[in-house]
Amino acid sequence: MLERETVVDDPQQVLGLLAKRGWFCHSGEAMHHGSILREIGKVGDRLGRRVGGRAGALEEVVEPRHFDEAHPRSLSARYGLGALPFHVELSHRTRPCRYILLGCIDPGSPSTATMLLDWRMLGFSSEEQNLLEEAPVLVRSGRRSFYSTILARGGAFLRYDPGCLKAVDDRGQRALRLVEDRIAGAPSGAHHWRQGDILIIDNWRVLHGRSPSDRGSGRRLARILIDA
Repeated sequence: MLERETVVDDPQQVLGLLAKRGWFCHSGEAMHHGSILREIGKVGDRLGRRVGGRAGALEEVVEPRHFDEAHPRSLSARYGLGALPFHVELSHRTRPCRYILLGCIDPGSPSTATMLLDWRMLGFSSEEQNLLEEAPVLVRSGRRSFYSTILARGGAFLRYDPGCLKAVDDRGQRALRLVEDRIAGAPSGAHHWRQGDILIIDNWRVLHGRSPSDRGSGRRLARILIDA
């Protein structure tokens, strides 16, 4: 279980902890839907500018969904209530958001954990990083699809989402396999939700996923996305 902090009001303290380990967890009082959205919004607005998520929404409530309930281009449409693989949020856009803020409205029963993995811990060599910075991949985003690389120049951020990346040549295939293999063998952290928890993730550094969920578990998380 991830360590929880007690202070969320000081943005410099939050940024310091994000720089140190890539995530920040605050355990607050149980709050209803509107209160938790206001709380994560207050924190997020101190960190940067909100960016729209699905359908451009600046505030969302996310929950595990079965295949037949999921948005057709979402990971849930492919994996359903099974474990969602590690990914970087908004990888299908030219610039992924910098921070993800999640607030627990209801942890669900049984509880479903959010999994975290720092890509810097995947042990890429200089040669492997060069491959990730140079090998082209197609980023599928409907009519806005574009070509990019998995690793931004200088290692600013990793672009990875098995639902939207496709190799276009042998180098791209090697790059995708490299990341998949390293993720499969890497130790990760798990955040087990309690009502009122706030989790902030540096999306440029930490990939996230979800453990399997039961249909109708009731797990609901408020979410906003921040650019900085």
